[in-house]
Amino acid sequence: MGYKTHSIDGQMGEVSLAHVRSYTKQAVIPAGTAGTYALAYVPVGAVITAVRVYRAGGTTATVQIVNGASNVLASPLASTTDAWAATTTLNNATVAAGTGINAVVAGVAGTPTSVTVQVDFMTSVPA
Repeated sequence: MGYKTHSIDGQMGEVSLAHVRSYTKQAVIPAGTAGTYALAYVPVGAVITAVRVYRAGGTTATVQIVNGASNVLASPLASTTDAWAATTTLNNATVAAGTGINAVVAGVAGTPTSVTVQVDFMTSVPA
């Protein structure tokens, strides 16, 4: 006999006791303005698994993800006009509990209407 729930982590039926959770944090930066933007505060330890960038219009913008004070990407990820650019080749991907994840947008040219930054990460904390 198991406990029933209407929803836990989007699941129906039995309570999920799995302890690995995946998350996505995304920010849309209007007008593709260069600067540093807070994406997430991570209350428990996590590992960044992928970074994606989407630029609407314009000619260029690069994005670096910063984990605390460390760069996650070996070099900033160049955006692609009206398409997703992505990488899973990461440095400093382990995020300590209580750390902030920031996006640094630079090299903006051609007046993009927006730059979307997405960071995927996983936690491994008992439910």
